[in-house]
Amino acid sequence: MKIITPLTDEEWDMYYVLRYEILRKPWDQPFDTTFDEWETNSVHALMLNDDGKPVATGRLQINSEDEGQVRSMAVINSGQGKGLGTQMLRWLEAEAGHRRMSHIVLDARDDAVNFYKRNGYLVESDSYILFNTIVHYRMKKVIRSLASPNPELQTPD
Repeated sequence: MKIITPLTDEEWDMYYVLRYEILRKPWDQPFDTTFDEWETNSVHALMLNDDGKPVATGRLQINSEDEGQVRSMAVINSGQGKGLGTQMLRWLEAEAGHRRMSHIVLDARDDAVNFYKRNGYLVESDSYILFNTIVHYRMKKVIRSLASPNPELQTPD
């Protein structure tokens, strides 16, 4: 498995089709609901298997200098429960860390809350209901304390 940032038309097609197939199509939503106004202000990630087939997507939306937002997490059905989502989440968290963000927020679907809890996210509040059906919860994970220095810069005692 490898995670890339889509660059070519083919990679972007794989990325958006997978997002659509997992996150929109099961609720009979049109393909154009796959996109939003934050696409250009996000870092996109596409996981490919060893055969170059798409197996997962994710995106880190840049909300501010300190805050990233995980969005568009999708894993093919046959890949769920195999650690692909966790790999994608770690990649997005590392990207946020490279940008020196202090925390990440996300709006988790009800059936994904436990996944995010296992990965260190805490429920902060109810969020919204998508398609009048899918309950979401706002979750947050602190990835760098603003009060403490960067641990990479500390010297051992």
